[in-house]
Amino acid sequence: MLKWIRKNPVMMGVGTLAAAGLVVTAVTSGGFSPTSSSTSSCGYGYGTCPTPTPTPTPTPVAPALGYHMVGADGGIFNFGHAGFYGNTYTLGLTGLTGSHPLNAPIVAMAENPTGKGYWMVGADGGVFNFGSAGFYGSTYSLGLTGLTGSHPLGSPVVGIAPTPDGKGYWLVTKAGYVYSFGNAKFYGDTFSYGLTGLSGSHPLNAPIVGIAAAPDGTGYWLVAADGGVFNFGSAGFHGTTYSLGLTGLSGSHPLNAPIVGIAPTESGNGYWLVAADGGIFNFGNAGFDGSTYSDGLTGLTGSHPLSAPIVGIVPTANSGGYWIIGKDGGIFNFGNAGFYGNTYTLGLTGLTGSHPLSAPIVGAAD
Repeated sequence: MLKWIRKNPVMMGVGTLAAAGLVVTAVTSGGFSPTSSSTSSCGYGYGTCPTPTPTPTPTPVAPALGYHMVGADGGIFNFGHAGFYGNTYTLGLTGLTGSHPLNAPIVAMAENPTGKGYWMVGADGGVFNFGSAGFYGSTYSLGLTGLTGSHPLGSPVVGIAPTPDGKGYWLVTKAGYVYSFGNAKFYGDTFSYGLTGLSGSHPLNAPIVGIAAAPDGTGYWLVAADGGVFNFGSAGFHGTTYSLGLTGLSGSHPLNAPIVGIAPTESGNGYWLVAADGGIFNFGNAGFDGSTYSDGLTGLTGSHPLSAPIVGIVPTANSGGYWIIGKDGGIFNFGNAGFYGNTYTLGLTGLTGSHPLSAPIVGAAD
């Protein structure tokens, strides 16, 4: 069901920023194991029964207590308990300009399931790994030459998703092509459906904007800017914006704004889509906990517009809430997703002002 409500306004916290390296810390006040099959007389009036071993109680998964944001220049902002493990600047690169610039802007990041590292991916398919996040290859490893050169990508990379154990990852391009690395297996892409990317005889209705892995690691979802969802392997289909009677980016009932991200629930039996105007679409067992409209904002226009478009969504570990991330580094938290700071709490002033970001925020992870 489509809902347009909002709550939990963005709050301010306390933080410190180390320029250039962007080393940031911010806080707010705010089974069965088979054994011997031999018979025993225990329980029949004689014999001694062994003391039963109690079954350990599983440790519940607590909601994440922090999150990371990444800028197009590869700068990392870490908040709450999310650790800083490096960024492109710590590798000697100088963002989007300077003496040693990136070959292409960063477009997305993903958290290592261990919680002790992360990956970034550039539009050229370059992968940067930090902390416990291992390197398993990039599009360059396949003999491709980025966005130019003798063997360029057919279209830019737009997303990355890790396997559950962090021993591999998938990359997806704007045209819907999927590249798998490490223990990430290939389960199909939009070309598998007979579609022909962004052009050709059977093109996509809209570009692909993101990828999310199924919880068991044997499938994934791709989402397009028009709200179309493509499911592969074990990733189930739970609906799209078209299922709600909307007609993509045009037609009689178009979206108010393009879709920019997808996030699955813990079980994989549902997912959320988020639009650039902060609208949330929930499917399957994904609950609705609010949107930017719930906070009285009016999308990208109107009397109380967003300061900047939304670029992504990150769910909490137990699917009891989510964060929505703005291009200016603003964070909107809903459900059990706590607020631990944003780029404004660090003294930065969004995309303009006296202390603007070096580059727009393009993604986040918990």
